[in-house]
Amino acid sequence: MNSTDSDIENLLFIIANLPAFLKVSICRTKTRELIQMPESEKRELIARSLNCINLIPHDKLVELTRTWMKVISEIEPVQLTEILQCYLLTLDSVNLFSKIDPKLILDVFFSLSDVERNKLTICLKEALFLNPDRQQILNKIPTNLAKIIFN
Repeated sequence: MNSTDSDIENLLFIIANLPAFLKVSICRTKTRELIQMPESEKRELIARSLNCINLIPHDKLVELTRTWMKVISEIEPVQLTEILQCYLLTLDSVNLFSKIDPKLILDVFFSLSDVERNKLTICLKEALFLNPDRQQILNKIPTNLAKIIFN
């Protein structure tokens, strides 16, 4: 991977400040690129992206998160499960929940359509259950978030 953390930070900041229609288009393009990457590169890119999110203003982060969730909910379930598995595997290394309030994730999640939420939930459960270290991963997810998403 040739991207530096500052490149990813700049890209996220730019995307976060785009109008909604451009944000969706860029996120779709980035999702297609992510799908094509080997798993190690996916994990590295996801980790670098998550490490930068606390630098994005809250209102922009909410919209970027919503757009990202909507866009990834459009892809094939197998691909979505692979991406979500990479997210789960990076939780610990990026200390995600010290950077982002789980309530933000829940609020965005509940703002999605039923179809989007259901697809994300099913694929997230599948990604978790495919992982042999699922209990360790579950222990890293705040209880309020885990109860809603995994129950």
